Amino acid sequence: MSPLQQVCAYHQLSKHQPQRFATGPGQLDWATQPAAFRRYNGARLIELHHRPLEESPGYDEVFAAPLAKPAPLNRASVSQLLYDSLALSAWKEAGGNRWTLRVNPSSGNLHPTEAYLLLPAGSLEGGALLTHYTADAHALEVRAELPAPLALQLNQALPVGGCLLALASIPWREAWKYGERAYRYCQHDLGHALAALAIAASSLGWQVRMLRGVAEAQLDGVFGLDRDGFHEAEHVDCLLWVGPPQDAEFPLPMSLLQGLAALDVTGTPNRLSRQYRDWSELARVQPLCRAPALPAQPWRVEVGRAQADNPGLPLRPLLHRRRSAQAMDAKSGIHADLLFAWLQRVMPASSPVPLAVSGEPAQVDLLLFVHRVQGLMPGLYWLARVDGQVQSGLREDFLWQRVHEQLPLYRLLEGDARGLAEFLSCGQDIASDGCVALAMLSRFDLALAAGAWRYPRLYWECGQIGQLLYLEAEAAGLSATGIGCYFDDAVHELLGLADSRWQSLYHFTLGRAVWDERLCSLPAYPELRLPPS
Repeated sequence: MSPLQQVCAYHQLSKHQPQRFATGPGQLDWATQPAAFRRYNGARLIELHHRPLEESPGYDEVFAAPLAKPAPLNRASVSQLLYDSLALSAWKEAGGNRWTLRVNPSSGNLHPTEAYLLLPAGSLEGGALLTHYTADAHALEVRAELPAPLALQLNQALPVGGCLLALASIPWREAWKYGERAYRYCQHDLGHALAALAIAASSLGWQVRMLRGVAEAQLDGVFGLDRDGFHEAEHVDCLLWVGPPQDAEFPLPMSLLQGLAALDVTGTPNRLSRQYRDWSELARVQPLCRAPALPAQPWRVEVGRAQADNPGLPLRPLLHRRRSAQAMDAKSGIHADLLFAWLQRVMPASSPVPLAVSGEPAQVDLLLFVHRVQGLMPGLYWLARVDGQVQSGLREDFLWQRVHEQLPLYRLLEGDARGLAEFLSCGQDIASDGCVALAMLSRFDLALAAGAWRYPRLYWECGQIGQLLYLEAEAAGLSATGIGCYFDDAVHELLGLADSRWQSLYHFTLGRAVWDERLCSLPAYPELRLPPS
């Protein structure tokens, strides 16, 4: 089979069905639960600052374009970028157990996503550094100090005032709980992290854009993940420019990449579990989905139409108090205008900051299950966020009645869709107990015609949409949660699909959460480390 056929075979294999779930561990082996954080034992630590959450731009301002003048690249700005995107947000405690929550959401709170930074000389220290971000300490672990000739190459290759940031995944973190479906969840999480980074960077006047010119398979060596000592596979998924806005992608010289790959790195990666279960399909699909070196493309500084739905609402407290709801109250409702504002936020032209990071065209529409929305009849709706058009080839009895002048939102069917939403989301009542639930439908065949490497990027787009919906819910005093367990083909059957043109890749629900009062919430970090005044 071709790489594309093998990826499609993995996608089919990892689908949940009403009669059977995708292959998983069956029950959780708590003795092998992965350690919560990747650490490099023996690596030098650079502590980062915390800043009070009240020091914040407005929430609505950061989605359309980077704000104001770019901040200088230094310890204070790098600290804030990571604090507002990948750091801890709280500790939770109950029944003698204690665990962390983070600013970026994760399937099962398992957090497979790791971040590595290449910082030019003169930013954090006099020399150039290869570092790993560790959220538990809110610090950078120094994996290598670049020798002067290599540091000079890096400084010459990068535009002034920015750095390179790589996001990597450790599939075992998700596979421990989810088995063969874990690759999907790693990519969901990475999409959430991309949006979180882009929003945090925008508040600093920075841009986040993906560098396409380096083959992804080469990046493991550049960031030291191909060295001995790793008990769990970890691979770079994408390379990002973070810094002042640029008009176009810039090349990275091969001599620089080779020099980085030859560095002697310090720090021994910790072992996350004492033993492992092999999931062969995960090892097979991951290399098939790595992008080759792709042609550079323009990085237009797109300026969207900033919404002012939340005047005066500060951004940073929302970022840090975002939580994934575990249950909804099954009675609260919202007004249609609020739903329309949420949907406007996830339109590609409305939020270019978090949605344009990868540079790929939008490929995801939304199927909505409207439950309790005043001014909008319960039923099924379609948000045509890709092209705005009525979609052909779906069920003949769909109404396709446009219900909003500005939004391409269409009513498909009227009626109580709560039982349907619950059934399709693996019988989880959280999908019926919210105000609205949705399925993210990707133009699967069209996207993958470019190559198997487009497969994970469809999940990234879903994660980016999910991150915006999380924040919109928090801004409205409500909550949301992503749903990774759903009956893939049952969704497609609902739409009347007999092929793979559209594939459901992520479910989501929004409403008023019911919180477990037995849980005790503690600060993310015991002491604030403030930057020098």
